[in-house]
Amino acid sequence: MRESVALYKMYHPVAEVEAAETHGQCWHGETIDEGIDLCRYQLIEPLFREYLPKKGRILEAGCGPGRWVFYLRRLGYDVTGIDLAVDAIAAAKKYDPTVPVLSADVLHTNFPDKHFDAVISLGVVEHFEEGPQRAFEEARRILKDGGFYFVTVPLQNLNRLLIANPLKELKRWHQKRKGVGYAFEEYRYTRREFRNLLHEAGFEIIRETPDDYKSSKNIGHYVDFPFLRHSSKKWELNPAGKIVGSIFRSLTPWAACAGVMCISRKKV
Repeated sequence: MRESVALYKMYHPVAEVEAAETHGQCWHGETIDEGIDLCRYQLIEPLFREYLPKKGRILEAGCGPGRWVFYLRRLGYDVTGIDLAVDAIAAAKKYDPTVPVLSADVLHTNFPDKHFDAVISLGVVEHFEEGPQRAFEEARRILKDGGFYFVTVPLQNLNRLLIANPLKELKRWHQKRKGVGYAFEEYRYTRREFRNLLHEAGFEIIRETPDDYKSSKNIGHYVDFPFLRHSSKKWELNPAGKIVGSIFRSLTPWAACAGVMCISRKKV
């Protein structure tokens, strides 16, 4: 992957790379029902209702314990999920043994060419340090011509550019001087950078939307500033965090949201 593609490479201490909030493992500590309930708070939820085909096969590539699989199936969508996390698949199967959640690699699936009408990828492709291209190629292969591709990635927003990123880099510099090892965690993209990557991979952008929770829940500030978190309620901010969040939201919904979802179609 070209270094110029992403402005910011995020790193975590090696000891924390497989912890609860890294490599897409933020679902740890939540029950399946709690995860399913969170779907209705997410800003991207109405876009699924608007663009997902009611009659057609849908794949969530990198589904974790399947909260969106369960949620969308309850709305009548034909959704299958895949993931490589053994504990996530086991949790989904324990919750409902009949759920179509399978152990599979999003980069190399066994599905036939042009098998799905839509593919969903939420917070997955940013974790490949070599870049998202192989994930895009596999999505294109298994999508029907004109099929929808829903992808979310962390957004390089105003809050991160001006505040969060410099603070994280300062902390990493200080910790590395103390001998703490760091490992790659994810890329954070600007909207233009990610649009370009999808265009290069053969997708036509239909729409973009901020990815975060509706108030009073929050992802962006909750992830970037632990001191703004509520002391006992996950994904909620303390009073100071709510003030900070309202200030950024008053500027633009893009100023501090956690990510961006691109809705695209496979170009023929």
